[in-house]
Amino acid sequence: MVKYELKKIFSAVSSKIALGLMAMMVMLSTWMAVSSVEWINESGDPETGFAAIGKLRGAQKEWSGILDEERLRLILQENQRIAATPEAQSRDYQQNDIAYGWRQGFRPVLDMVNQSYATGFQEFDWYLSERITPDQAGKFYGNRTKLMKEWLCDETGSAYRLFTEKEKLYLVEQYETLETPFYYTYAEGWEQLLYHSPFVIMVGVLILGYLAAGIFANEFRWKSDAVFFSSRYGRDKATAAKIGAGFVLVTALYWAAVLIYTLLILGCLGFDGWNCPIQIDLWKVFYHLKLWQAWVLTAVGGYIGSLFFVFVTMWVSAKTRSSLVAVTVPFLLIFLPNFLDNLNIDKLSKFLGLLPDQLLQIYQALRYFYVYEIGGKVFNAMTLLVVVYSLLTVVLAPMMYRDFRKKEII
Repeated sequence: MVKYELKKIFSAVSSKIALGLMAMMVMLSTWMAVSSVEWINESGDPETGFAAIGKLRGAQKEWSGILDEERLRLILQENQRIAATPEAQSRDYQQNDIAYGWRQGFRPVLDMVNQSYATGFQEFDWYLSERITPDQAGKFYGNRTKLMKEWLCDETGSAYRLFTEKEKLYLVEQYETLETPFYYTYAEGWEQLLYHSPFVIMVGVLILGYLAAGIFANEFRWKSDAVFFSSRYGRDKATAAKIGAGFVLVTALYWAAVLIYTLLILGCLGFDGWNCPIQIDLWKVFYHLKLWQAWVLTAVGGYIGSLFFVFVTMWVSAKTRSSLVAVTVPFLLIFLPNFLDNLNIDKLSKFLGLLPDQLLQIYQALRYFYVYEIGGKVFNAMTLLVVVYSLLTVVLAPMMYRDFRKKEII
């Protein structure tokens, strides 16, 4: 019966078009990731393509290793040498780009330096690393925690009022217990994979929602509900088969898209850097994750979110008998929180951090300090999101079954 329901979904021309759009979305995201990797050549001009990727990998591999005080000192010394060259001090942008190209092997480290030695936790100065001397290398990791504590304890700032004392202690502990020194190497493949993942997952959910919106509602649109409900298994096994079809639809298409996307990105940009901490890309993140762990969390979270969105769509379809109403559900659940987030209300942002759209954009959500004190214990947003929406998805299945099987024939 599940197979028959799937055949009904994909028999429509619009469903085949939707599958084509999903394939195009995976290819487009791959192209965006690969084309965004640039190499600045000796003339200061940007290059893209596989040759450029190879040059960037080679340059960053030369500086690979444990980012301890000694290695950081060497990087700061080289950076100061480059900063003193005529090219770096020139008013000609082309000359500046030439100097920028000489830093490409350790540019990610300089980005971390710019944040570590900033005057405030939320400050960023692109040129700060040029003013940091090698003698200051020993403060690199300590500054990260120091700025966090100052941010949380500043009575004039929003963070002081936003977090409870236990939440502040939790964040500081996460910073203090992070394993250092970091391992640094070329990791562009994993960074691009994570950066573009929200596009892939969100567009995928919209397509899956469209495909699933008619699983229940089409029986009424096709005027076949009388036959369906009067058949021997219409109100039990056939109804369960529709739910099973929705589950198989999401599971098969989601993981096919995600795995193909992953292999394409890493195949083009390289698997290097899988074991680097996520902080080499997102310096302020308080989660203790390697890049590969962040990707597993992103993929699994996206799957849970996709199942939840599609099951809600199917439930609305069963309740309203309308695929048109149901198909609007994913759009509202994805775009309404983004609109509310633009209001920049601190208390509202913590609430928004628990909405299901966060599961579709985990790499973006990791940047935020969403922590919640519940019953005297502090939980991070990722734990709550995965647990809560896994349970809600399980609850939605019997709700769909109950509501559809009790439909009256009109």
